[in-house]
Amino acid sequence: MTIEQVNAQFKDPALTTFVAVAIPEFLSLYETERLVQELSKYDIDCRNVVVNQVLYPGPEDKGPLLAARVAMQNKYLSQFEDLYAADFHLVRMPMLPAEVRGVDALENFSQMLTDPARAEEGEIAHQSEVDALRKRVAELEATLADKA
Repeated sequence: MTIEQVNAQFKDPALTTFVAVAIPEFLSLYETERLVQELSKYDIDCRNVVVNQVLYPGPEDKGPLLAARVAMQNKYLSQFEDLYAADFHLVRMPMLPAEVRGVDALENFSQMLTDPARAEEGEIAHQSEVDALRKRVAELEATLADKA
C-alpha cells in the first residue's frame, strides 16, 4: 500500500474514523480539542468523543473529597457538552469499580457504550440479559450439533 492510498483511506470517513477518549479534567479536554483540530486540518474524520471515568455517586456516597471531585468533573463535562454535543456523538462512561478485563467485562462495557442511558446512570448491563443470550446460544449450538 502506498502512502497516497493510506492517506486516502484516512480521509475517507466510510473507512476510517477516530474516536477521541478523554476524562473530565482540564488537560484531557485541552488535548482532545487539540486532537480534533489537528485531525480536521487533515480532513480526517473524528466525530465521536467518549468521556471516560465519570463519577456518578449514589446517595450513600458522601464526603468532601468526592463532592469536590464531582463538582470539578461536572465543570469539565459541561465544557465537553459545549464543545462537542452539537456536532459530535458524545458518550459519558462511568468510573467502574474494577478494570475492564475479560469477555464479560467487555460485554458490559460495550453495552454501556452503545446505550448512553445505562452509562449515564452508571449501570452495568443487566446480568439476566446476558444469561438469556448465553442460554439461547447454547440452545442453538445444541440444535446444530443434533443435526450434524
